[in-house]
Amino acid sequence: MFVTTSFDPGENETEAGQKLAAGWNVPFLARGRKSLKALFEEMKTDRAVIIGKNEWRYEEKNGFTFYFHPNMSALRVKHLMDGQPDRMVTAANLGKGDHVLDCTLGMGADAIVASYVVGTSGRVVALESEPVIAEIVRHGLRHYETDRKSLIQAMRRVEVVSSNYQSYLQECEDQSFDVVMFDPMFRETVEGSAGIHMLKPLANATPLEWESVQEAVRVARKAVLLKERPKSGEFERLGFTIVKSSSSYAWGVIEKGGGQ
Repeated sequence: MFVTTSFDPGENETEAGQKLAAGWNVPFLARGRKSLKALFEEMKTDRAVIIGKNEWRYEEKNGFTFYFHPNMSALRVKHLMDGQPDRMVTAANLGKGDHVLDCTLGMGADAIVASYVVGTSGRVVALESEPVIAEIVRHGLRHYETDRKSLIQAMRRVEVVSSNYQSYLQECEDQSFDVVMFDPMFRETVEGSAGIHMLKPLANATPLEWESVQEAVRVARKAVLLKERPKSGEFERLGFTIVKSSSSYAWGVIEKGGGQ
C-alpha cells in the first residue's frame, strides 16, 4: 500500500499524507498529475490511501473504494430528535452523561448515535482494530460537514482509538464505562446495506471471544451490548439475552444492575 494526495494538494494535505505514511511505514508519493492507475503500476501494488482537501479515501486497483459517510446515523439521530425510539439506545438504557465504549467502530454509526444521546456531559470512546478504517473514519468524524448541527456535534465528540478491544479492555479499570458495545462484522451481509458492503472488505472478521465479553462485563457499570444476527447462535454462546430484534439483526444485553 502507499499514501498519496488528490490533485493540487495544499500543505495540510501533503503533511497529513506524509505523517500517515510514516506512521504506517509505507511509501508516500507526491501525486503530481499522475493517475491512480499509473501510481498503482509504478508501485506494483493495488491499494492506496488518497488524502483530499475534504475527504480521505481508500482505493483498490479493482475499483473498490472506502470513505466516511454518517450513513444511517443521520436518520437515527433525526428519529431520536423527533421522539422516536432507537433499538440500541433502548437496549442499553443510554442516557445523558453516560460513558460508552464502542469496541467495534466500523463506519461509526452506533458511536455517533451514542454520542448524540450522552451529550456533552457524556463520553464515547470508539475502538477500531483496522488502521485504515480508524484513520479514515477519524478524519471524517472531525471534518465531515452538514447543516445538521446536532449531528455534527455528536460526530465531533467521538474519540477514535486505533486499537483492538482485546488489549484495550484488559487495560481498563473495573466499571470505568457505563456501557460497552460490540457490533462484530456479520458473516452474512445485510441485504441492501450500502455501508456494510463498503466496509466488509477492510473489516476485521474475527468472531467475538467469550474472554473479551467477560472483560467487558468487568469494565461496564450498567450493561454490555452485542449486535448480531438473531439466529446466529452468538447470543447463546456468549451469554447475552436478546432484548431488541428485527428480521435482519438483534441487540442482546448482559445487564449489570446499574453498576451495583
